[in-house]
This record gives sequence, structure tokens and C-alpha cells, in this order.
Amino acid sequence: MRPGHRGRLTAERVAVAAAAAELLTVADAFGRTTLAVCALALLALPLRRRLPLTALCATLPSLLLGHLWLPPMIVMYEIARGRSRRRLAWSCGLLFCAAACPWPLGGLAAMTREEILTSVEAAGLLSMGPTALGLLAATRAELRARLADLTATQERERRLEAERAVAGERSRLAREMHDTVSHHVGIIAVQAGALRTVETADDWKRETAESIRRHSVQALEELRDMVGVLRGSDAGAAAAAGRSGLEDLRRLAADSLLDVSVRLPGAAGPQDGAYPAAVEAAAFRIVQEALSNVRKHAPDARVTVRVDRSADGRSLTVEVLNGPPARAGTVGAACRDDLPRGGHGLVGLRERAALLGGRLTARPCPDGGFVVRADLPL
Repeated sequence: MRPGHRGRLTAERVAVAAAAAELLTVADAFGRTTLAVCALALLALPLRRRLPLTALCATLPSLLLGHLWLPPMIVMYEIARGRSRRRLAWSCGLLFCAAACPWPLGGLAAMTREEILTSVEAAGLLSMGPTALGLLAATRAELRARLADLTATQERERRLEAERAVAGERSRLAREMHDTVSHHVGIIAVQAGALRTVETADDWKRETAESIRRHSVQALEELRDMVGVLRGSDAGAAAAAGRSGLEDLRRLAADSLLDVSVRLPGAAGPQDGAYPAAVEAAAFRIVQEALSNVRKHAPDARVTVRVDRSADGRSLTVEVLNGPPARAGTVGAACRDDLPRGGHGLVGLRERAALLGGRLTARPCPDGGFVVRADLPL
């Protein structure tokens, strides 16, 4: 229960208890009429929210007879907290008349001018006091609601402003990525294509140049897709970005320049249910990053790539296992030493697996090799 609501209930209980305690003021004058009007007034108090006018009419006789004043004032406070101004006017008028008129009504002729003014003043206080308090409570409640709406609106505007700032930064990064990376990769693709064209004597050099050109073109295509995602303007590129699947793993292994054996699960037909596209894309990226790490640290090691369903069929297991690295000084070691080592690859793969609800582990093996294993829920 909220603190404000708890305080409101406590205050109302105190008011009802005070109204009941007011019976002590008429303890010496208890009769049938007194008992009837006082009991009616107290029993009508629980109805003040659902049937406020009925509760007010039930409490007015006790006020008219001069026995209980608090019950009609409590009901009047509840009516003033409502939103009906017409009901408020009628209720306030009834309470004023009941408080101002003496009982029996014939005693009005015997009252002096001072007694009439005093009676009118007391009736005004009895009717206008709870009315003013009820209106104040209603105004405060409305003010709290307006402040809550304003706070929510400001929070929503701050969130939208942050999203706009992120979108602007993503667009800036997309421009920088396109202008820098595509320039260098484009030069690599063009020079590799030219080398393949002019080289006629050595087939290995032609194949290597063609591989370089093909990888460069593929890198440019993936870069275009990623730039479309960052800019948020190309829905087709966003849908296609990072959507390489399990069927692309054999091609990836063939192009990796490593000794790789690939074991894939059987074709998932409609009877088994196809693998989700996000899971296949994550599996492809995990294998791709693992092979890149092998190429940097153990290029002469034998690599085994295994992709299969778990025993319970609820997840897809991806495992890349390589043997120990060869001795230093092999061909191409100097070139590998120049490769950038950001250290973010495995961190990114763990984040990718976690987004799917899975888990990725990477650890060295006792024989000096390394294993990367991921369990991706289906």
C-alpha cells in the first residue's frame, strides 16, 4: 500500500471514531428518537462514497435535532472531493439549512436577531468548512495526477531525445565506416582483380588473387548491409544483415586457408522445424570469429567445427576445436603479427549468445589447443 493511501485511511478512521465518540455528548439525553437518528447517522457513514447524497440525508436528522454534528460534516467532505459541482451545491445548501434551522421549526419566531445571526454563522462554518477541505483534497489529488503525468511526459521526452542522439551517432558512424573502410577494401578488391588478370604463369597466385578479390567484394556487401542497419534507412539491408546460415559454413571453412573439417546436423525439414534465422546467424558468426582466432594464433593447427542439436533437442551446440599452434617462424608469421588484435571478438560472441538466451565458453585445452563452445536455445 502506498504511504499516502495508508495515511488517508488512518485519517478517515480517526474521523469515524470521532463521530462515534460524539455520542458521549448526548449520553444523558438518550431516548428512542435520539437513538434512532444517531444510529441512522453512524450507520450511513460507510455509504458516503457509493451513495453520498443518501448518506447525507441520513445524517441530517441528527444535526437538525442537535445531537451529532460530525457525521454530516464527514459526508459533506466526501461529497466535496467528488467532481460533481451540482451535487456539491445541493448538498452544501441542505447542510446549511439543517444547521441553521432550529427544531421544532416553530422556535424560529421566538429567536432574537443575535441568535439568528449566530445560528447562521454556525451553519456557514458547519457547511463551508468541510466543503473547503474536500475541495482542497480534490485539488491536491488532481495536482498529484498532473505532476505524475508531467513526470512521465518528461521521462518519455528524455528517452526520445536519447534515442535521437543514438540515431544521430549511428548515422555518423555509418558515414565514417562507409568513407574509410569501403575505400581501403575497394582498393584491395580492384588490385586483387588486376593481379588475377595479369598473372598467367602461376595458377596459385591467380587463385589467391581471386580469393582476395572475392573476400573483398563480400566484405563490401556486408559493410553495405551494416551501414544500412546503422542508418536505419534500409529495411531490406537490416533484414539481410548478419543472416548467413549453417549452409554457408562449408564455404567459410574452404575460404579460411586452414585445415578445417566441418560436421553439420542433418537438413532440418518441415517435419523437424527449421532453425531460427537468428540462431543460424549467431552460429555462423561464432565459427567465423573462432576461425579468425585460429588463423592468427595457430594457422597450421587442425580445426574441427561441429554443429549439432543438443541431446534434448532444445538447443543448438556450436563447437570449434583446434590443436596446438605450430612453432614460431612459419611462413606468414610476420604478416599475422601486423593484424590488429582488439580483444573484442570473444566478448562480442558472448554478448551475441546471451541475447539469444544461450551461453558461450572459450578455454584452452590440455594439449595446448583451444575450444570455443556455444549452446544456443532453439
